[in-house]
Amino acid sequence: MADTLPKGYEPHGVEARWRKHWEENKTFTPDPDAPGEAYSIVIPPPNVTGALHMGHALNLTLIDVLCRHARQKGKNVLWVPGTDHAGIATQNVVERALAKEGKTRQDLGREAFVERVWAWRADYGHRILEQISAMGASVDWTRLRFTMDEGLSAAVRKVFVQLYNEGLIYRGDYIINWCSRCHTALADDEVEHEQERGKLWKVRYRLADGSGAITIATTRPETIPGDTAICVHPEDERYAGLVGKTALVPVLGRAIPIIADAYVDREFGTGALKVTPCHDHNDWMLGKTHNLDFLQVIDENGVMKAEAGPYAGLTKAQCRENIVADIEAAGQLEGVEELEHAVGHCYRCHTVVEPHVSRQWFVAATKLAPAARKAVPELTQIFPETWLKTYYHWLDNIRDWCISRQIWWGHRIPAWTCDACGELVVAEEAPSICPKCGATNLSQEEDVLDTWFSSALWPFSTMGWPQDTKELQRWYPTSVLVTGFDILFFWVARMMMMGLHFMGKPPFAHVYLHALVRDATGRKMSKSTGNVINPLEMIDKYGCDALRFT
Repeated sequence: MADTLPKGYEPHGVEARWRKHWEENKTFTPDPDAPGEAYSIVIPPPNVTGALHMGHALNLTLIDVLCRHARQKGKNVLWVPGTDHAGIATQNVVERALAKEGKTRQDLGREAFVERVWAWRADYGHRILEQISAMGASVDWTRLRFTMDEGLSAAVRKVFVQLYNEGLIYRGDYIINWCSRCHTALADDEVEHEQERGKLWKVRYRLADGSGAITIATTRPETIPGDTAICVHPEDERYAGLVGKTALVPVLGRAIPIIADAYVDREFGTGALKVTPCHDHNDWMLGKTHNLDFLQVIDENGVMKAEAGPYAGLTKAQCRENIVADIEAAGQLEGVEELEHAVGHCYRCHTVVEPHVSRQWFVAATKLAPAARKAVPELTQIFPETWLKTYYHWLDNIRDWCISRQIWWGHRIPAWTCDACGELVVAEEAPSICPKCGATNLSQEEDVLDTWFSSALWPFSTMGWPQDTKELQRWYPTSVLVTGFDILFFWVARMMMMGLHFMGKPPFAHVYLHALVRDATGRKMSKSTGNVINPLEMIDKYGCDALRFT
């Protein structure tokens, strides 16, 4: 009588036994030739650096419910698992490990550093997959993918080369978002805007002819050395007599024109705008429109350049303090107001982002967006429908997508420059000879592609594209995409663009955007806040069925 039944249900032995049974028997590995209506879902690929959190648990549970329900209805179901290489995040993890050894990636060199990252992935990259298994997710483990596996890398190169040849990828000098901590460019939607208390300084710029002054309002006095114009609204009567005159940059004394443009908000500040084309996205456009000078005064490390005159070598913060003091000493500080305004931060490390002019690679998203907009809801439905307005607004106001990143971990851009004649060669495989001059020394582009570039191909690259596989024929387009609303722009819209362009069909029939898991006070759960619940601990305590039901 010793082996009596337990008083309550003990889930751990049961769940572990069934997980093992499913994997050994390939229970969830579908045959593309089998009967039944096709039904497919691709997993939103978690970062290879990650560990399971409650957001993953919610997402996996929702998808699993859909897949199991479809199987019960006799459908031929494919659920593709996989992970994302997470360029910036993974590089940061490995760099921190190196720092404990007193080394930097530069000490190792590019090749050895990338080998180190691959070794890290071999040691730790399986953790999130084991945790997905622990959730009881009915994925097809035989079709596991990684955004940097050989097949997906081939897809990335093909897409890049084709878009370049079609004029939809280009390289050029442009103002981008720059993180001085991660030392890389960021796309617009990788910048998190947070409300912060700041100040609005009102500064008097004297007119060059000595006839008076014009007062501007700025939240960033450290950029004053980079001013190349003052702009007012053409219908603002206060400044009608000043347009066409010349003002002097405070402290530096450089002469700049006073121009007019309807872009200026007459109600903000004084209605007069200092224009710093190299350090503000909107000022960049004004600089192009009015053929202004482009003067960069802050470098990639957030330090003032020689062009900043007496402030060269100072940090942005030091420059701000010093230039405000100098302007006040010169009698040109008219006032200071407290202000709450949105400040852009890097989505990875939360450093304040600096607009920065540099040579980068871009996808002409402005040309791809109209098709992605038209497809919803004509071909693809988004649920809840309240997100439609947000989706349309983003696509209607999209700018070209900066896809180059100044890091080493990721898909290196397949472009080579001839050392002899400067010819640029974009190709899927490394060229052995320059097609223009015949030289054999060609140097590959140092930058890698934005992580979201490869994940934008996920619904078709995971099924074997560019090969015409049985999986593509049977299960593309996918049936449903289930993901958090917070990556509607990062991922969903970009998959729509790429799927339509390369497959001629949207990548999914339905998009279900679920909420984010928050704590009792409504805050997003994060390790840094300390308000997370580890789903694995809940599984250990109550079993995965109880967690999934909750």
